[in-house]
Amino acid sequence: MNSVKCQLTTKGSSLSLDVILGYHIRPYVSISRQTLPVKISFTLTILFFVIGFINGLCSIITFHSKHIREVGCGLYLYILSIISFIILILFTLKFCFLMFFQTAFITNRRTQKISCISMDFLVQSAVTIQYWLSICVSIERIRVATRASNRTRKDTLKIARWTIPSIILFVFISFIHDPLNRELIDDEDDHRRTWCIIRYSSATKIYDSIIRIIHFLIPFAVNLVCALIIIISVARIHSNARQKKTFKQYLREEFNEHKHLIISPISLVILALPRLIVSFLTGCMKSIRYPWLFLSAYFISFLPSFLTLVTFILPSKTYKDQFKTNVGKIFQLIKQKRIL
Repeated sequence: MNSVKCQLTTKGSSLSLDVILGYHIRPYVSISRQTLPVKISFTLTILFFVIGFINGLCSIITFHSKHIREVGCGLYLYILSIISFIILILFTLKFCFLMFFQTAFITNRRTQKISCISMDFLVQSAVTIQYWLSICVSIERIRVATRASNRTRKDTLKIARWTIPSIILFVFISFIHDPLNRELIDDEDDHRRTWCIIRYSSATKIYDSIIRIIHFLIPFAVNLVCALIIIISVARIHSNARQKKTFKQYLREEFNEHKHLIISPISLVILALPRLIVSFLTGCMKSIRYPWLFLSAYFISFLPSFLTLVTFILPSKTYKDQFKTNVGKIFQLIKQKRIL
């Protein structure tokens, strides 16, 4: 009986909203009469949806321009923006389905099974794909900043068209163990509840931990190294070409101009780190009265996915100007339709 009571634990690398809210959701009760953690989660979900929608819309408006997508970097950012919108939809659906299932609004077993197998798998895969696409953007920035490659626009676009599906396939395969080990379980203490749980063998647990750390650390490390390479390389190019200032002076200038390239990966890793740490903590969620640490880690970890506008568009004069141009065209089109 004790093992059943702790079916929902925080042990494991997949920190799911099912595990965090779990027993805090009251069956057959509306949102207004739910517990405080559920109400706060509902409020945060709405807030994140608004932020994510604005971010996704602005990003797609910016990178939808044909001439931006004629180079590899532009295509990476366009796909990254689309995935940001997909994460927003999945993030919102995840909370809605959890509430519908646990409040008995939806009782269809097949629907519950599909949601159990697919939701967390798709969410974590989409977030991870974003991490790896950001590496591609950083590498392309090195090529442009250092002029170290003779690749044409068509070459970079061709490489991007092969790289993007390869990354998506790689991430899906690396996480395929997650849906294969998920199942629905009826609570023996409370027959009104059905839980989606993961049962990993010892070997699978080790693999799961390793693959998540790899997906977390490598993108961060590569993005940081790429940022440093860009700053140092551009400073050296200017120093060799102009020789009006010392290398250190040019380096300081380039750091001030491109410091967002360093701040961005550091900020993203700080936001994502709590989820990784908390996911390795052990605790029976039924006995945890105040799940604030877990809720905070869960919601904060999604912020990088909804901040592509801040990360990629606002720091870049080119993309910021393109965004303003595209928004102006949209408003002009709306005015024309009103006149007609």
